[in-house]
Amino acid sequence: MIINLIELKSNMRNLFYFGLEPLKARYTYQLCKEWMPKTFEQYGDKLNFIEVEGDFDPDQEIKVGAVLDAIGRGKYSLSQCQNFLQMLYNDEVVDGDIIFLQDFWTPGVEAIWYALDLYGYKDIKVYTMLHAQSVDEYDFTYAMKDWMRPYELGLDKRLTGIFVGSSVHKHELREAGFEAPIHVVSLPIHKQATLTKLPSGTYKKKNTIVYSSRLDKEKNPYFMMKVAESFLEYHPTYEWHVTTSGNSFRSMLPGVVDALEELAKHQPRFKLLSGLTKQEYYTELATCKIQFNTSLQDYVSWTVIESTAFGADIVFPKFKSFPEFIPEDRMYRPFDVADALEVIEDVLESPKVHPQIVDRSDLGRRMEGYIIANDYDKEICVWHEKELCEALLTQEELDE
Repeated sequence: MIINLIELKSNMRNLFYFGLEPLKARYTYQLCKEWMPKTFEQYGDKLNFIEVEGDFDPDQEIKVGAVLDAIGRGKYSLSQCQNFLQMLYNDEVVDGDIIFLQDFWTPGVEAIWYALDLYGYKDIKVYTMLHAQSVDEYDFTYAMKDWMRPYELGLDKRLTGIFVGSSVHKHELREAGFEAPIHVVSLPIHKQATLTKLPSGTYKKKNTIVYSSRLDKEKNPYFMMKVAESFLEYHPTYEWHVTTSGNSFRSMLPGVVDALEELAKHQPRFKLLSGLTKQEYYTELATCKIQFNTSLQDYVSWTVIESTAFGADIVFPKFKSFPEFIPEDRMYRPFDVADALEVIEDVLESPKVHPQIVDRSDLGRRMEGYIIANDYDKEICVWHEKELCEALLTQEELDE
């Protein structure tokens, strides 16, 4: 027994997890403090999960930036890298250990590669989730591609594996020259942990349509307002809710917040809901008829995963990653107001739920854990290889 325990301990590897800033106004708090730590709990006999903390102000507002504040992202990441370098200096890192970057854009990691090389490390595995980057012409980083692409391809050379949401994104990365294994896993939601945010039970549907994407250029908010205005004109019993967990609406696109507020002023059923808690937002999803999306840049989308978790129907553009997993009759032609309105009408007449989307995303999260814990290097796609992924997870449970 003593020998077995010693052998078990010697097989343990450290997993150094670089999470994003746990900002409660964004999805990053749940992702990095709840969903991903829970993912690796079942691998406690193989992996010692170590969160690499950074300096963070929990009251930080997004001043400039899309998902997170541009300066706040850099400060948090740089402090994480500094803390990891201290662990390295203290001999707390050994060959065979693993680094998991929750976001490909982790400023400061080049100092880690530099130290690892000079200190003679030969086998530190590195995984990352890649949300977009400059390969996407609709992403805000595309304008930075002249200097960012060499950085991206340099980091690619250090990676053991990349996780992405959709096959179209994987294809774009390959076209740009990325060579590391790329696993298509959707976005890593923990379904059960998410559902517990609301009391169990049946929620009565209201005559509301919810829009909860950011208001930046790549999300196409002006088009959303055109659709909303036309829809509300012919549906006097409906409301259109635009939501944010931030204290106020913001955008890097000039004029869009003014236009949003102007529409709300002359159309009282176009409602702007700010400062929503997670429970309030999830209640909106559980009680709405449709979650509407106009995004030009989304490799999957947290909006579709969370809305389908709580039983909302969906209407999305037939664009980018969406055709891979959105049902055909729930998509409209991009930039076509009339077609968007027609699809909304059809959906209202024949409502459906889409649990397969959140289920597949939950499966993808579990596969991230499996791939990292087992050094699995064969590329997988949860959208098209559901049975394979389930078989791998089932076999692992049987082996235990």
